[in-house]
Amino acid sequence: MILIFEISTITRENYDIIVVGGGIAGIAASVAAAREGAAVLLLEKQVNLGGLATGGLISWYEPLCDSQGHQIVTGIAEELIRLSVRDCFDCLPKEWGGTEKSAPRRNRYCTRYSPTVFALALDEYVLSNGVKILFDTYGTYPVMEENICRGIITENSDGRSFYPAQVVIDTTGDAAIMHRAGVPCREGENFLSYIVHDIEYSHAIKMLNDNQIWAIRNWVNCGSDMSGNGHPEGMKKISGIHTEEITEFMIAGKLRMLDRIRNRDRYSYDIMSIPSMPQLRTIRQIIGDSNFKAINGNCVQDSIGHTGDFRMSEKFVRNVYDVPLSALYNSKFPNLLAAGRIISAPDHDDWEVARVIPTCALTGEAAGKAAVRYIKTQS
Repeated sequence: MILIFEISTITRENYDIIVVGGGIAGIAASVAAAREGAAVLLLEKQVNLGGLATGGLISWYEPLCDSQGHQIVTGIAEELIRLSVRDCFDCLPKEWGGTEKSAPRRNRYCTRYSPTVFALALDEYVLSNGVKILFDTYGTYPVMEENICRGIITENSDGRSFYPAQVVIDTTGDAAIMHRAGVPCREGENFLSYIVHDIEYSHAIKMLNDNQIWAIRNWVNCGSDMSGNGHPEGMKKISGIHTEEITEFMIAGKLRMLDRIRNRDRYSYDIMSIPSMPQLRTIRQIIGDSNFKAINGNCVQDSIGHTGDFRMSEKFVRNVYDVPLSALYNSKFPNLLAAGRIISAPDHDDWEVARVIPTCALTGEAAGKAAVRYIKTQS
């Protein structure tokens, strides 16, 4: 016998803009749109904002300046770097606001921060800008009328709901909304990454001797680096778009970490935090009207601003790149926008630059403003 369940869908209040995904790009998009007077709903499947920057424990805010000390990223990206260290430690150089206690590790406008304290501060930041947040809520499907998105279906403890909207911004990190709307996409590949934050006696001694609280939070990676060094032999790279492979990814990281710590004196350390989400770098991106290109000196007519390369190699750090607005959308779907690591950036280096905090904040802010302008053209 086949059982058929009917799941009722409740229509909820209408919003001008719905942002799906509460990572850095989603935060920037929702705040930027709300500041322009839009009614904004931010959906987040976790119970904290920040995505990889908080729950993912990737707590390094990449540079907002080039290698010559010239600031190239401003706006909400700069607001967020200040917020990340407002209530806890920082590693900022003095020229970028550091103090005698900052202990900068690089002479650039970048910093380590506490991901837990940053997560606490982000709620206040977003709410104070007039954004409505829904935690523990999946934005599952866009409701499409041909090529126009009429809103988002959500799933949470209340059941299934439909939230109408004039514009939807996908900041999911895996382009789930864009893909389900029919927007053409590319898939990525990922090496295993499993980073935890631990503390041991040597870190505590350094903290006490140097009076530097940041020293107790140590990154430990039992997976690979960005080039694949350390990827388990025989394990295939994954796209991260299927539940089975995400589960394999997470279990492999946990088991390797467990194996690693079993060689340690169990009285000498503790793991402060483990990631609450997969630390995937490149999952899926849209195919936009144009592509973001990490080519030094590139100049585009529809630039939304500049960004740079976080990698410290001399090959990369001098480069400054324009980000085109047209990499944030496919014009066949006029009221859908993308921001963060899902923008159209097809080559490896392009995607590497697109996926980190400054570029996510920049594209999020641009998407939020563009969404408001689109609504105004329709009225």
